[in-house]
Amino acid sequence: INEEADRLNHFVENMVELARIEAGAINLRRRWSSVEEIVAMARARAESLTRGHRLEVELESELPAARVDASLIAEVLYSLIDNAAKYSPAGSRIKISARRAEDEMIMIAVEDEGRGIPAELRERVFDKFFRATAEGAASLGRPKGLGMGLAIARGIVEAHGGRIWVESGTGGVGARVAFTVPVGDEEVDEGLKYYGSIAANFSRR
Repeated sequence: INEEADRLNHFVENMVELARIEAGAINLRRRWSSVEEIVAMARARAESLTRGHRLEVELESELPAARVDASLIAEVLYSLIDNAAKYSPAGSRIKISARRAEDEMIMIAVEDEGRGIPAELRERVFDKFFRATAEGAASLGRPKGLGMGLAIARGIVEAHGGRIWVESGTGGVGARVAFTVPVGDEEVDEGLKYYGSIAANFSRR
């Protein structure tokens, strides 16, 4: 009963989150955050999921900070780690990587050594409820689930102005899910703008 209640609660929370995303009502609390901080948040939450795997982290040196909602981006990364841990053999490698991409973007990726995702299904896995369908479960050879994790992840990434996609892992083994977020621009504090205008007016007198 407890397990089913937890599952139902998780389902309702995900439905509410999806509804907010689809309605464009997601509130981003942007602040300057390091990629290391975001990865650390996701790793800490996923610790129990990755104990049976070899977890590797490869971050490009001197990555810039990004002005993002760190908790939401960490949620995206956690979902990718969760999927990688569920759908790859025990003892296999899960790799988290991050590097600079074109157009002032940062790319973060999670790669596993599972069965991979067929090319014709790589876009559909971001549809809500896809993994819960018999077709999705049978085609991917994976356990059934709520099928909302990647849909929520896509909504969060796109709300930040980035994109998310699936490709083959290294050497064609497993799957690699990558997403981008913009580095962002410095925002001038409204208070500084206000006092700056006062100073400008005063200097003209």
